Amino acid sequence: LVGAGFLGIVVGMAARQTLGALIAGFVLMFSRPFEIGDWVVLDDKEGVVTDITIINTRLENFDGEHVVIPNDKVADNAVTNRSQKGRLRLRIDVGIDYEADTEHAVTVAEEAIATVDTVTESPPPHVFPRSFGDSAVVLEMRFWIDRPTPPKRWRTQAEVVQAVKTA
Repeated sequence: LVGAGFLGIVVGMAARQTLGALIAGFVLMFSRPFEIGDWVVLDDKEGVVTDITIINTRLENFDGEHVVIPNDKVADNAVTNRSQKGRLRLRIDVGIDYEADTEHAVTVAEEAIATVDTVTESPPPHVFPRSFGDSAVVLEMRFWIDRPTPPKRWRTQAEVVQAVKTA
């Protein structure tokens, strides 16, 4: 009886994590915080969901690697779904000289951002002074993109930086 009790404890301890992942898998199936194809951040891993099973969730990160995360880890951590609403707000900082006219720089930056095709018109881009840097006043530029994907995010950021620099 003592041996059977000890064996039960050992098996119970070994199955605890698997059972926890199984229960978390059922919770994820019903709560649906993300679906296959969504761009998410889970347990500090970022990527596109490729598969959701009872035991784990699989992501493909932006280096082409496949990441498997146990569902109990997914349930225990914050989930950021970057594509659920169909749009994503991006932020970029830019510095302007202390001698520059801040209001003019804000206007020029907002107009330049609005020329980028992938930036949404509604809500419009916003630029505002955020902080004092070592050698510049830091402006934060905020703008939105529709149907976000990682390549679209990177392309839009690059286009906004180029447009603001040119302006």
